Amino acid sequence: MSIRTDKVAEEIKHRLNSAMSRDIMDLNAGLITVSKVIMSPDLKLAKIYVSFLGNKEPVETLVEMINERKKHIRFLLGKQLSLKYVPEIIFYYDDTMEYADKINKLLNEVKKNDSMGLEEKN
Repeated sequence: MSIRTDKVAEEIKHRLNSAMSRDIMDLNAGLITVSKVIMSPDLKLAKIYVSFLGNKEPVETLVEMINERKKHIRFLLGKQLSLKYVPEIIFYYDDTMEYADKINKLLNEVKKNDSMGLEEKN
């Protein structure tokens, strides 16, 4: 990524994090966090990765509901950005935290099994 696309991605991430907390409260999504924004080189497409905390709906449903509102979200974003074009936006679920938690549990299990194996040898 170039410095320009990185700066635009960071600005969009910052603007969306504040907009998400205000404008999407009624989804029963809990806390929505924009964790990452990836811009296309021409700045016309933004892939937006979100995570949820305290959600009452399945993640797939929430992402679908947010994508259904992307026209409105894009409109709000356009009012806050000073770009020639407001990028098209697509929302994706960021499962990084779940994946990291799963790996951590597996590592702890291996560590526990290794320590039990050492105790049996002694």
